[in-house]
Amino acid sequence: MSNEMIWLGGKSNIELGFLVRGTSRRPGLPDTVDRTLNIPGRNGQYNFGADIGSRTFVYDCAMITKDYMALQQAVMSLASHLVDSYGKPRKLELRQRERPNQAFIVQLTGGFDPERIMGLGMFSLSLIAHDPFAYGLEQIEETLITTSPHQEQIVSKGNVRTAPLIVITNQGAVPLSRLRITNEFLLEG
Repeated sequence: MSNEMIWLGGKSNIELGFLVRGTSRRPGLPDTVDRTLNIPGRNGQYNFGADIGSRTFVYDCAMITKDYMALQQAVMSLASHLVDSYGKPRKLELRQRERPNQAFIVQLTGGFDPERIMGLGMFSLSLIAHDPFAYGLEQIEETLITTSPHQEQIVSKGNVRTAPLIVITNQGAVPLSRLRITNEFLLEG
């Protein structure tokens, strides 16, 4: 079994010099941002709804090197990967082994301070995805329409309602007329 568990900015944890321990936290859903209001003289609260907040990943990690000098080099290398040339946390694409076709855009949150014992460094790598949703590969489908009327069904494989981007290009000499696009969603409930 491979020790590659996550990829940050296109590099695996192994390439970045650390192992991900099994005690890491990867939430199924982040906390909600509840919007309620207490109204005097009314029991309970008025509920304006809720949204999904940012998603935080906390990976318990270990760097195992031959001595404290190699450990210091590995720490400095990972630190430089996590920040940009201005020393600010870089936005990185996070891929996880258990979600191979999805990615989050994350950046370092909190600190990066390994506990060092000779050539062993133990640390928690905390990453935040301000956009809490994972994104998959973009799927582009081209259809040549030669008949009228024509109906094309577009199905999203995600679990969040996303409108498709539809581009129509006329490749013929006859101008398009009476074109209608209907976007229908299945209703929940």
